[in-house]
Amino acid sequence: MQKSGGNDRFSLWFGALFCCALWGLAPPLIKTGYSIMQIESTSSIILFAGLRFFLAGVMVIAWSSLKEKHFVRPQKKDIRPILVLACFQTFGQYVFYYLGGAHSTGMMMSVLSGLGALFELILSCWLFRLEKMTPLKFIGCLIGFAGILVMNYTAGGFTFSLNGEGVLVLSQICAAISAIFIQIFSRKSSPVLLSGWQFTIGGLAMIGVSFLIGHPVIHWNGVGVLILLMLGFVSAGAYTLWGVLLSKWPVSSVAVFGCTIGLFGVLFSALFLHEALSLRIAMGAILMSAGILVVNLKTQKLEIKAQTN
Repeated sequence: MQKSGGNDRFSLWFGALFCCALWGLAPPLIKTGYSIMQIESTSSIILFAGLRFFLAGVMVIAWSSLKEKHFVRPQKKDIRPILVLACFQTFGQYVFYYLGGAHSTGMMMSVLSGLGALFELILSCWLFRLEKMTPLKFIGCLIGFAGILVMNYTAGGFTFSLNGEGVLVLSQICAAISAIFIQIFSRKSSPVLLSGWQFTIGGLAMIGVSFLIGHPVIHWNGVGVLILLMLGFVSAGAYTLWGVLLSKWPVSSVAVFGCTIGLFGVLFSALFLHEALSLRIAMGAILMSAGILVVNLKTQKLEIKAQTN
């Protein structure tokens, strides 16, 4: 892995922050889509999500095929990684994310999205043992979790809804597992190919489930279609680039940038959804984002030295 050059460091920061800005834009787009297209039932929510990711998969496959000048199809060795990623990254993560989002605010969706970065670091170090947990990384995790506590604290104590925040946390656990699998699978398979096909298969699975569990109803209109296209691009662009970054850098170096999703999301939710920016939400987002400064600044030189020895 090449990580020491200044241009490479700039590419990591710019690419990761661009991905996080796109993900921060997703919650207000999703909430707006629910409102404009009158999406209320569970089956309708899952259908909306499935259509988004199927569309994202088609975008990635089409772009990759044009770039390679031939239709990009998976080989036998790619089938298992694609199915695993479709299970965790698309189906698992976003069934929970969309269901939790229906019972939460856009700001809360955005800030809790940063929790996935902390889960990625913990699982990468302690379960998958892809890297070592250092004191700075551990402190970064504590700061991030402090942000979660601040965000959920009110005058009456801590507030935590199982069908809202609880389901969103499950979403981020799936996101963390999928990020680690991306790094592992990218050693032998193209992260772009994996991204496109897992989106397509995961999206189709969600569409199928939506019709199995009920009768989804979506009131289509021009603005709704535009929102769906934008959400498809968010997934196609952000996850493909994120996968490329994970194939070149340690999980911790990439994952900690996920803490900024909360900051971007809070900003976009305030701008587009006109949600009130409370002090606890702002402080929670800032604390979670501080994980970048603690985990990513001084540990990278140590990681680079260790990996080159």
